[in-house]
Amino acid sequence: MPRPVACAIFAAVVFTAAGAAQAAADPVAAAVSRGRAFAERNCAACHAVGPTGASPRRKAPPFRALAGRFVPLTLQRRLTEISETGHYEMPPFAVHSDEASDVAAYLNSLERP
Repeated sequence: MPRPVACAIFAAVVFTAAGAAQAAADPVAAAVSRGRAFAERNCAACHAVGPTGASPRRKAPPFRALAGRFVPLTLQRRLTEISETGHYEMPPFAVHSDEASDVAAYLNSLERP
């Protein structure tokens, strides 16, 4: 294998391992990352889930507007309740309590406008 290719592969492995170690060392950052991924997969069709932008559905508040409005445990409970019963035009959806906790961590990581 040519030396530049071997160096590139080595660097990729080191950076990937460093990122995994950092996530393991910082459980809050890991929860925020998982929560963002969940929101992008399950909520972005209606809500603006990032730090900027408008929600695709006008009545769905951007996540950043919800940031800091709830303490994490209350927000986790609210998300679990919404997942079971729905909320206004929002249909019920399957969410595990760990996922609700991760989404709460992500929401609270966003800055309010």
